[in-house]
Amino acid sequence: MKFFIILIFTLLLGCKLVDKPENAPSFIRIENFNFHITSSGQQGSQSNKITDVWVYVSGNLEGVYELPATIPLHHEGSKNLSLYPGIKRNGIASDRKKYPFYKRVDTTINLIPDSIIELQLNTEYEENLSFTIEDFESPNTIFDTINSFTSLENNQENLYEGDAGAINMDENDLFFEMRTNDDNFDNFPRNLNIPAYIELDYGNNYPFEIGILHRDNSLPTYLKQALITMNPTSEINSSSLIWNKTYLYIPDATNFFPSATKFDLYLSVSNFNEVNNIKIRLDNFKVIFREP
Repeated sequence: MKFFIILIFTLLLGCKLVDKPENAPSFIRIENFNFHITSSGQQGSQSNKITDVWVYVSGNLEGVYELPATIPLHHEGSKNLSLYPGIKRNGIASDRKKYPFYKRVDTTINLIPDSIIELQLNTEYEENLSFTIEDFESPNTIFDTINSFTSLENNQENLYEGDAGAINMDENDLFFEMRTNDDNFDNFPRNLNIPAYIELDYGNNYPFEIGILHRDNSLPTYLKQALITMNPTSEINSSSLIWNKTYLYIPDATNFFPSATKFDLYLSVSNFNEVNNIKIRLDNFKVIFREP
């Protein structure tokens, strides 16, 4: 009988320890990041697609959250927060990254359990970045059309901001390609861990390819390395185009060519199935990296 009483007491004590309630978390609420440019002439458009926030408390990663988000934090009292703007690299939902060219937000807040603190976040580009920008507001662009059945035009329909670069093809237009010729691109990083990005607003009803041109002293001409194929944002017979924005990671291509001395970019469209009514619109094409 004495053993039975001791056993019951032990079980009750164990239940009390297991059932002890946890402290309620504190919450922060973030709708979005407000992105601002500091120099329109050097940084181009304020267009952005910040999808996530990376949350650090006292230097420790708490999590990555898709915006808008109400975020539980198992802390209370005065805490230092660092909040990083996040993107989907190459438009891939499973490849979420802190965007290295947007500034993080540092703040100190008093976290209160079971309460929600709303935060207004502002960010801008980091300093000391190299920008090459094509906004297609002028007939002269950074691109040259090469061996194409059609040409790049400035367009007044299906616009995003101001004019847009336009590629229109029908069943008789089998191929289009345009290339840059910019010595500054020779400084693209060749290491996967050193960031360089293409930012691009686009709308299209047919796939197109963006890639890297490369050569070294042993090659007489450029060779191509595809970076990505952009899938259509709209149906082929749509009367208007849906616009999207992407951040393309240049080292995904350049890292294959550590000995390259020359780099440039190309955009191409192949229409060997003779599809009609192809429409591709481009705007706010930015190439951003840190020069060595």
